[in-house]
Amino acid sequence: MKIILKLIVWPMVLMVLSAGALSSAANAMAINRCMRVLKDSAGRETVVNTCAPCMTVKVERQRPGQTMGTPSQREFNMPGGSSMPLPFLGPGTTRIMSEAPCPEAQ
Repeated sequence: MKIILKLIVWPMVLMVLSAGALSSAANAMAINRCMRVLKDSAGRETVVNTCAPCMTVKVERQRPGQTMGTPSQREFNMPGGSSMPLPFLGPGTTRIMSEAPCPEAQ
């Protein structure tokens, strides 16, 4: 019985502990460093650039009841330290898909 516990239980315990350690490291990484979506008391959402350089942000809006539909996506160039109300109205959730430095002017 002790041999079975050593052969079966200990590898399982090690797998659970290592998976927990790896997932906590992944959760600690910040994906969005500069851009934030803030909601005011009226429900309007605003995207804010908290960094000094210009950033390009891509946001996605998923509406309720639109499970199979394509979500609305918009891309904005935001100067450093600026904010802008988002054009989405009505219920739904907005999330930041990506952020990157603005392309250089040509």
